[in-house]
Amino acid sequence: MLPALANSLTPILLLICLGFFLGKKTDYLNSPSLAALVSNLGLPALLLYSVLSMQMQVFSMFKIIVATVLVLALVSLSSFVLLKALKLPTRFYLPPLVNPNTGNLGIPVAFAFFGAEGMAIAVVISSVVQISHFTLGVGFMSGNYHPKQLLKNGPVIALVIGAFFLSLNINLPTPIMNTLNMLSQITLPIMLMLLGKSISGLSVTESSKIGRAAVLSLFRPIVGVICACLVVYFFPLSRLEGSVLIVLSTMPVAVISFMLASKFKGPVDEIALMILISLPMSLCTVALLWWLYL
Repeated sequence: MLPALANSLTPILLLICLGFFLGKKTDYLNSPSLAALVSNLGLPALLLYSVLSMQMQVFSMFKIIVATVLVLALVSLSSFVLLKALKLPTRFYLPPLVNPNTGNLGIPVAFAFFGAEGMAIAVVISSVVQISHFTLGVGFMSGNYHPKQLLKNGPVIALVIGAFFLSLNINLPTPIMNTLNMLSQITLPIMLMLLGKSISGLSVTESSKIGRAAVLSLFRPIVGVICACLVVYFFPLSRLEGSVLIVLSTMPVAVISFMLASKFKGPVDEIALMILISLPMSLCTVALLWWLYL
């Protein structure tokens, strides 16, 4: 079992480390267009190909979406209570605790553990979390939100198109599916390297905040696991769907939370620490779950 776990996690960690090294030593990953390419083209292509190639039923997709929303709602409530107890402002601390890194990290982890079928479920979950990033995340941190921002979100658009095709039993031509497959194959490595590059650019100047950041970082995967297990227990999901939801719910604080905190003048140092600390905690939690349950 240990070799299988190592085989699953090692490529992910190596690509993150490669991205970290390239971010420190080169400018290969510095172009903002690269991240835009992944989010606006690569990830939507991955979503469409995964969902359509697995012939996921519309009802199954709807179940996964509802289950993900329930997990996010439970995590939001739990995080709100914790932040009030710690007397921390929900404006900047709630979104990082609620919205995990289901994109750069969650999708590759799901693919490594569960294969293409698990990845199809993961991209649906990640799309819901993307919506949460651009509603809860932007809305809380900015104090203002415009729904039209979702109309520019590639994964959300792909999710709607995929549901439409499935509902009408529309099959894309083989050349189009092959093109989507090729785009999908380059997306996961780039996502992981961009995650490593983002981590390499984080800076922390106030060491006094380490303790509080560590508590919040530990809370993120634990509350994710608990809330996901509750939803899986009471909600009619298949074992594979439930397993992928649990794994993605344990993911660390997303880099986009750091970007939003920087944009809206939030506690950048602490959120950077939360990303750095929650990453190994989340991977250890996932490994433990896989060892004991999955």
